[in-house]
Amino acid sequence: MSVLTPALIAVYHVVSGLSTILVPVLGGAGPAVAIVIFTAGVRLCLHPLNRAQMRAQAASQKARATLAPAVEKLQRKYKHDPRRVQRETLELYRANGVSLAPGMVQSLAQIPVFFVVYRIFESPSIAGHHNSLLSDQLFGVGLGSHLADVFRGPVLVPGNIAVCALLLAAIAAVATWSSIRMRSSASSDVTTDISSTASTAGLTRIMAWLPFGTVITAAILPLATGLYLATTTAWTVAERRHLQKTT
Repeated sequence: MSVLTPALIAVYHVVSGLSTILVPVLGGAGPAVAIVIFTAGVRLCLHPLNRAQMRAQAASQKARATLAPAVEKLQRKYKHDPRRVQRETLELYRANGVSLAPGMVQSLAQIPVFFVVYRIFESPSIAGHHNSLLSDQLFGVGLGSHLADVFRGPVLVPGNIAVCALLLAAIAAVATWSSIRMRSSASSDVTTDISSTASTAGLTRIMAWLPFGTVITAAILPLATGLYLATTTAWTVAERRHLQKTT
């Protein structure tokens, strides 16, 4: 038994109970809405950590911008010795209390939570018992179904295809939104990093493509996982935009 098993069981019962409450009201859409509401609730509980993380990152960025002239001076002074530039810049940051990994503690603290929630919507069994959440349906499509399952039957059902297509389209839209926001944020920030501009630009391009990994993940994992991904990624983008305006 994993140390996270009690948490998995607890979350499973919470989502199942929420689904039981919503089914009489929403019918067949109840289980899917339960996943969305629960995921949003988890993200709301984690909001204080994300706010603290954003504040730490903003403070670090501001401190680096303040030290930018000193960093440029070091780069000119040791322009023929990149390793010396790196060492002296790191020392300058440490001397001025600039964190090299702002918000890392808050980020790490959330990993177990995301792992548990993700497992609930992906694993066919919980603590050795069948995960009944994946037996529920959304407009006739099992929440435990994969995209490939929709095309394996002897007869293609347009409604089933539409459900999967709409979900993937929603995740793709959120991924595009996230990618655009990341590119916009990167281009407007003052670069005070010790890495070269070319390296920073290359990293920015790579990071901008990462959100589209959720589309691939949703295409190969159960429909329930896709609902979770659509909700949590949309929350992430909206939350980051809100925090950038208020932090």
